[in-house]
Amino acid sequence: MSKISKSTYGFIFAIVTLVILLGVSLYLGISGWFYSNVSSLQSDLVLGKTVNIAVEKTGAQVVSFTFSGSYLPGQKLDQYINITNASGESLHIRAKAVVFDASQGEKGLEVGIGEHWTQNDEYYYFDESLPDSNKIAFATYVKLDDEYYNSNKSYIVSFIVEALDAKLDRSQIWGF
Repeated sequence: MSKISKSTYGFIFAIVTLVILLGVSLYLGISGWFYSNVSSLQSDLVLGKTVNIAVEKTGAQVVSFTFSGSYLPGQKLDQYINITNASGESLHIRAKAVVFDASQGEKGLEVGIGEHWTQNDEYYYFDESLPDSNKIAFATYVKLDDEYYNSNKSYIVSFIVEALDAKLDRSQIWGF
């Protein structure tokens, strides 16, 4: 029997170590450990909290929320949206809610509207002009459409509020 040299012990140790690491890597890869998905989106606005949108004279404001796709189709998500006139004059108001997905683009959402709102196409129109410094309730919930959302994706819900000076003819400008 021949004696094994010290350098051969080093090679055997390296080979055994690499085989063990390869086996552990294969096990973790097959079990899906390397592919875990953790979503930690941070936003100042939390879906479900009351939000006040202040509109200026003849302008638009947008408020957006992120939510995970783990909600069921047709589910109602509580969301309270109030609109305040901060312009100093009476305004006509219209608003809409949309959900955005990078692969499918923008789609409208059904909104639980308050009193004095009329829906026409994708927009909700306030029936009267909103006097200066007054506040109105727009939404109490958002109802997701009947398509399935991917639970591994995040979506953006945006509320778009547009204001128009009450002295202008809104039917001529907005078509309603």
